[in-house]
Amino acid sequence: MTPFILVTLTAAFIAMLVLVPVVRAFAIRVGLVDNPDAERKLHDRPIALAGGLAVFIATGIAFLVGVAYESGWAEFSKMTELSSRWYILLGASSAILIVGLIDDKWALRGRQKLLAQCVIAMVVVGSGTVMRSVSLLGFEIPLGIFAIPVSVLWLLLAINALNLLDGADGMATTVGAFVCGGLALLSASSGHSASTVIAATALCGALLGFLVFNRPPATIFLGDAGSMMIGLMVGVLAMWCSLKESAVVVAAPVAILVLPLFDSSAAIIRRWMTGRSMYATDRGHLHHLLNEKFGPNGMLLVVAGLCTFSSTVAVLSVRFNQDWLILVGAVAVLGFLVLTRTFGHSECRLLLGRLYHFAHSFAVRPKDCESSKHLRSVQIQGEGCWEPVWEPLVEFAKRHDLAKVQIDANMAWLHEGYHATWQSVRLPEKSVQSVVRIPLFATRPGEVEAVPIGKVEVIANSSHESLAQLSYFLEHAEELQEQVSYLVGNLGKKNAAARQKAANATKSLESGDQVVGSEEVEAAASR
Repeated sequence: MTPFILVTLTAAFIAMLVLVPVVRAFAIRVGLVDNPDAERKLHDRPIALAGGLAVFIATGIAFLVGVAYESGWAEFSKMTELSSRWYILLGASSAILIVGLIDDKWALRGRQKLLAQCVIAMVVVGSGTVMRSVSLLGFEIPLGIFAIPVSVLWLLLAINALNLLDGADGMATTVGAFVCGGLALLSASSGHSASTVIAATALCGALLGFLVFNRPPATIFLGDAGSMMIGLMVGVLAMWCSLKESAVVVAAPVAILVLPLFDSSAAIIRRWMTGRSMYATDRGHLHHLLNEKFGPNGMLLVVAGLCTFSSTVAVLSVRFNQDWLILVGAVAVLGFLVLTRTFGHSECRLLLGRLYHFAHSFAVRPKDCESSKHLRSVQIQGEGCWEPVWEPLVEFAKRHDLAKVQIDANMAWLHEGYHATWQSVRLPEKSVQSVVRIPLFATRPGEVEAVPIGKVEVIANSSHESLAQLSYFLEHAEELQEQVSYLVGNLGKKNAAARQKAANATKSLESGDQVVGSEEVEAAASR
């Protein structure tokens, strides 16, 4: 390992060990903590935020140490000769860190955060960090007038991809550390300036140091401030590290960032295909499903393994100029997650179902468009039996020749999600549609007030007959709600029983350890 890389890693790691306890105490004192909820958060007690502040400071310290060591301690004055792009990155990172701290403390709206992210990304791109052309599988594609929009979109994607992953102890920290390590190796193998390698290494070392406090069970979180700041720095460094002559070798950073990009893409597909808001919360992210399947520590091991594989393939592809390796590596990672039904399987079913029905619509004769129907249902998450709720809705729609009926339900606290649609190939024009939307409610354990969990949507042609049919449907909506409540109640009982079983197993294991320990003590005493 090059000496300045080792020095930078060590400086960042030690700085984090010193800074985190101070920042954690400060965050608790000012009330900058993350309280648990039943929707998407996995922790069960308030946890200090502002970990991103410690990462930011430690990265800066390690960067200064690394550059000073690489250029020679006696020539420390050369620090002032850093190009202006580093000062732009420093200012942009500081700005997004402040936005994140405000969000962590007072909870900004999604569109407010997005606006701030857009402004910061445009400042970075306006300063010269632009993808003017991209190189993909040996072909150089000039972006022309799309260079600035594509560059801004890339930074927004990187910022939010890391932000969406930050929902389980150590998840975003582990991914970020491996991504930065991969970018450092990519930059070094491509012959870029030492300062770029040092920056990626400094951020990697800071995240490794933060993982000491952020691993399960975490005592401090990155917060939106940390995850967005890391995402911005990763997005910018990925562009700098992948620059080859005048083009950005886009496949390499995409391969290194394959996990966060896949998670954010799956979230967009899931929400778009089910008609939910893009700002809706759920427990369908990569970290939620990995945590549910492998447990907290197993989740980090799986993520570390996948990130190591994708980063290694990306670096090798650049080193030997074999772009096809990147494609194989990315497909292997995504294929593992989807085919093992660990993550992404439901989103793929939603997307493929939509594409199939779109293609099938071209084979339907115009006169059959209203009579020909499409039916699809996807168990997005969980194992609830929704047929007793869904099948009567389909029978009602068939009997009354409705144009569409759709149900969408999301119960994050039960890790349960369901989506189903029955509709004509061609819906009536919106001007002649009669639409009824009925919200669905359920009560969470320990609470009295019901919360919305989804909706049922019915569409019919506007006519006196259809109005009568929809009125009849509304009159029996209470029966539908009772069926949903019964189903949710059963799911809640199963969930509680599973938790109790897991708790009993843990107690048995602990008592077994105590028995073994007492036997060892007795044996030692007898000797």
